[in-house]
Amino acid sequence: MKRASLIAAGLLAFGLTAARAESGNSGTTVTVEPPPATNADVNVKPPPGSGVNVNVNPAQPDPTPPSAGAPGEPGNAPPGSVEVNTSPASTVQPAPVVAPRQPSVMPPARVINANTAAIFGGVTEATVPVQPLPQPGYYQHSPVQSTSNTWVGRLGTGLLVGGGFEDFTNDNLRSMTGGAGSWNARAIAGTRQFVGVEAAYVGAARGVEALGVQSNAVLVSNGVEGALRLNVPVVLRSRQLLEPFGFVGVGWSRYQITNTNVNTSSLAGNDDIMSVPMGGGLAYAIGRFMADARFTYRATYYNDLMRTGGNLNNWGVGTQLGVSF
Repeated sequence: MKRASLIAAGLLAFGLTAARAESGNSGTTVTVEPPPATNADVNVKPPPGSGVNVNVNPAQPDPTPPSAGAPGEPGNAPPGSVEVNTSPASTVQPAPVVAPRQPSVMPPARVINANTAAIFGGVTEATVPVQPLPQPGYYQHSPVQSTSNTWVGRLGTGLLVGGGFEDFTNDNLRSMTGGAGSWNARAIAGTRQFVGVEAAYVGAARGVEALGVQSNAVLVSNGVEGALRLNVPVVLRSRQLLEPFGFVGVGWSRYQITNTNVNTSSLAGNDDIMSVPMGGGLAYAIGRFMADARFTYRATYYNDLMRTGGNLNNWGVGTQLGVSF
């Protein structure tokens, strides 16, 4: 049986060989031509940002056959040079741009004053000062120094000079002398307080019309005084001050007859006395300017100028101008 099978297989192989030889010796030639290559170029552009690249070019076959693999993997595209790239573009996303912070200016807190709080109710809030922003291109000058917030400004001080008129109250002395012109230089402290002090240099000169002295004789006085001052300061707008005041103090003065070589009158050549000045006036100040007008009465002690006896009490009016601090 085995031998019969081998013989049948040999006969079948021989018949196939003979059939091929006859076909090759026939005069019929069959030529198969491929279809002409087309120049069609199909480019499909995906929407922006999708990252898909689709290029279809049938005129250029892929020289490299696709490799076997699972569907959807690279190299498994069908013939025809169709390349499908579905991988997203590996681009680096730029860092987000942050807008620069703008400097903010806090508005001042709403201030509820005492009257508003009393009427509508509320709590008084502290004022928050807001510094103005510097303007470019301009030099920032430093603020002018003011003494209004210093202890000198709160106390109130002044330097004044002035003059006036004065006369004796004793009738016998008045009959031998005339009215006197007076002068003074004064320093004041406490003009913005209820209590202040003064220190002054005072002087006066008057003619002498008495028997026993030359006609051009002059009675001159020079002295110093200190006084306690009581003030009623009234502060007005624009840094103005209107102040009634009163004062009382103590002083020393020296009287002397000059411009005469002969003195046989009832007046001594000189005398040192103690005085008690008292009076009142009105002061006014605006900015650095200050002025006052006053009436002064001086009681005198240890009077020896009149040989016949008598005091040197006197009164006077005057005005002063100066500066305040």
